[in-house]
Amino acid sequence: MRTVRFIPPFILLLPLVFPCARAQNRPPGLEIFVEGGGSFLNGGSAVLPPNACPTFCTPSGCPPCPSRLATSSFSKTGRLFAGARLRFTRHDALEASYSFSPNHLTLQGAAITAGSAYNRVTLVSFDYIHYLWVRSPVQPFVTGGVGLNRFSGPSNAPAVLAGLVSADNGNQFAWNYGGGADVVLQRNFALRLELRDYMTGQPSFITGISHNIVPSAGIVFRFK
Repeated sequence: MRTVRFIPPFILLLPLVFPCARAQNRPPGLEIFVEGGGSFLNGGSAVLPPNACPTFCTPSGCPPCPSRLATSSFSKTGRLFAGARLRFTRHDALEASYSFSPNHLTLQGAAITAGSAYNRVTLVSFDYIHYLWVRSPVQPFVTGGVGLNRFSGPSNAPAVLAGLVSADNGNQFAWNYGGGADVVLQRNFALRLELRDYMTGQPSFITGISHNIVPSAGIVFRFK
């Protein structure tokens, strides 16, 4: 009978103990991350504006251009990527991030002899994250989101002085998708590997969609 008397108090303690155990299995709610990787941008093509023919201009005027077709290309370079991720369920999160890469834009064409311009690409992005599973140290996820992309560079760049492009292309709507995985080393520390494609319009008069393929890796600090 003495044993029976201790059973009800023990049962009353179970609801208090059980939430604590569940809380220990939940991933931390806030994450801060820093990543580095590559930045691979595709170029495009377009027809130069009728008044853009800097190669053949003289003090007496500018004769017609033999060809106004122009193409663009970006240098391959590194990319810095940082932000925060808020986990509101075990499998779902929202992310805000900022990234920077020093890609150089070059314009080519019969009417262009020196067409370098932008040398900075910045992006602010807001993404939804879905973890495919979270019961192992390796936790893969998929992601997609929207943001603002900006091409900018020095005001004395040759293509800017020639009037082909402006020094700052302004904010452009951008979207992205990709996937990756967290490798959880400790409850509050993880490694992250991912691959994303950031898409926006080509800068200035160049037509088409700009794809920025970004493989990256970094560290994640996880907080309650």
